[in-house]
Amino acid sequence: MEREYWRHALLMNVNVVVIADTKSPKDWECGSCVYLTVEDQQCLDFGIVEVIPYRAYTRKNIGYLWAIQHGATTIFDTDDDNLPTVKDIVFESHTEGVIAYRSSDSSERSVNVYSHFGRPDIWPRGFPLSEINVRRPVTYLPSYNSLPELERKSVAPPVLIQQGLADLDPDVDAIFRLTQVQELKKAKFCKKSPAVQLLPGSFCPFNSQNTLFRHDAFWGLLLPITVCDIWRGYWVQRILWDVNGSLSFTKPTVDQIRNAHSYQADYEDELQIYSDTSKLINFLANWSSRSRKVETRIVDLMKAMAKEKFIGAADVDLAKRWVKDLQRVGYVFPKVTTVYDHKKIQKSVNTCQQPLQHLVDSYRLSHEALMQCKADTDPAMTKIQVTESMDPSTTFKDILLVVNFNWPLYDAIEPFLSIYKPFFPNIAIYGMDVPDNLQGVVKEVDNTRGNTGYRSLVTAMEEYPNYSGYLYTNDDTVLNVFQLAEFDQDKVWKQVPILPEDLRDRSKPPPFPWHWDKPGTTNMWNDPTSLTEVQKQRIAKFTKVQGPADIKSYCDAVYVPARISLELKDVLARFLKHDVFLELGVGLALVAVEPTEDWVDWTESYLWYGGERKLWRDYLKPGVGIVHPVKLLKDKRARDNILDWIQTVEIIYE
Repeated sequence: MEREYWRHALLMNVNVVVIADTKSPKDWECGSCVYLTVEDQQCLDFGIVEVIPYRAYTRKNIGYLWAIQHGATTIFDTDDDNLPTVKDIVFESHTEGVIAYRSSDSSERSVNVYSHFGRPDIWPRGFPLSEINVRRPVTYLPSYNSLPELERKSVAPPVLIQQGLADLDPDVDAIFRLTQVQELKKAKFCKKSPAVQLLPGSFCPFNSQNTLFRHDAFWGLLLPITVCDIWRGYWVQRILWDVNGSLSFTKPTVDQIRNAHSYQADYEDELQIYSDTSKLINFLANWSSRSRKVETRIVDLMKAMAKEKFIGAADVDLAKRWVKDLQRVGYVFPKVTTVYDHKKIQKSVNTCQQPLQHLVDSYRLSHEALMQCKADTDPAMTKIQVTESMDPSTTFKDILLVVNFNWPLYDAIEPFLSIYKPFFPNIAIYGMDVPDNLQGVVKEVDNTRGNTGYRSLVTAMEEYPNYSGYLYTNDDTVLNVFQLAEFDQDKVWKQVPILPEDLRDRSKPPPFPWHWDKPGTTNMWNDPTSLTEVQKQRIAKFTKVQGPADIKSYCDAVYVPARISLELKDVLARFLKHDVFLELGVGLALVAVEPTEDWVDWTESYLWYGGERKLWRDYLKPGVGIVHPVKLLKDKRARDNILDWIQTVEIIYE
């Protein structure tokens, strides 16, 4: 592993500096690597050499100073168990990434970037334990190029530090390793997710592995003596806000083949980060200094942290020596250009946000490729054949997705939109008892708790008459979007009802009373204005019953092309006058306006009780249009699993 690592490092067109310790060989060499033995280090005119202990990770500080002294413009901080998987590890353009923060609440500052790269099920070492199971989304601003020019400096300052993620055995804490050891060793992050830049005021721990520092951030390389490297990542983020800089995270660029560790020993070393991280974040967010010099602010911050017992006195002494050593080797500190102001940042955020859009994109990006590499090994992965490449942004661009909430469980809006907004740019949501904070997002309709849920479809066709089609669905229905993309958008999409004789003939009592007692059906048939003669004949042809007949048809999703939308809307509106039950009315109305032989007869999979609902993925096969029900609120993992499924569908092009 060691030789392979250095071979890769030398191929990356970088100058490699290796810092030896007392247990390191004195005569080690590898190509053009600079190898500083303990004796070499003692000869350096650095004040920090006198106080950094041996057999300590923090001896890397000596290497940082040596590199700065010898003209480095960028420093790549790494370890020998990180194997590069790309030719060059460089700063990515921050104009092509996204800007993330936790929420507008100043008490919510921690962002789990592992979630952004498809793994919300794990967390970086140093992430506050109190935040692990908090399912609030990461929130995103629009892309850099779409930000108002005046706001870019506030919300998207230049990236001075970039942490690349590590595949296989990423940096997680000992609690995770001790309790979920089987989850590691083969972990993968999403390589499709764009780089994510943290908004000033937000925090995420970063380590001393696979991390790039620009010249203006060299002051932040200092590793502490009395606490772990994670504390460096936190205090550095606070100073970054003052020098108009930011921290970003990128897709994996290394595989970590972790050296042997005692997880129990790691746990004991990490006790402080388990107990104090939340307090440290709150402290840093509220800390300030009157000094206009970065070097003074660094020492001021170290003193303040020591006073609060986040670090020891030895770290304050180290920081003072570090600043003097940087000055001695000719390093020019950046200027203090800004004073962090949460209210000012939030004002800029409000200016940049687009209503609802940021809320939707947050989930999509967070879970875009959850466990994405499962597709390579999962034999049960769904395979769907399509005729041409599906472009999510255009396939359904002229279709209105009409979402009906039978019950006011509107917390499901965010996960629902996170799944389908990338495919359906046009979405209208309807339901009852809409709270004040959702007025304008959800339109009020009286759907009688779902008995007349199709009122939402009728209302949408009245309010938005110019779409090429209308896809009606309930909030607890899973749409097989890849299969829907193959269907003819000029046809009805609906499973053709199967009509047992004892259900269709109203002159005979039904075998069970589920629909017989529902109001309106008899009155509808007795109302001569409900259906035209042509429509009645279409129904009679299908049911083979002359006169009133029932058609039982589940209706948790249906697609209506624009060419029949006016006629269908009129029929359904007349049915609503008599409160015709959803599962009697929609199928009957469709048969009345469009012969079933012209439908796309998709398969509808319904999951009943007894554990079957947990197996919804088994039913999402080619030809299946929908699966129902999947409760996004009751099943907390449903959203993530659906997004996982979307990413693991194999598209086979003809």
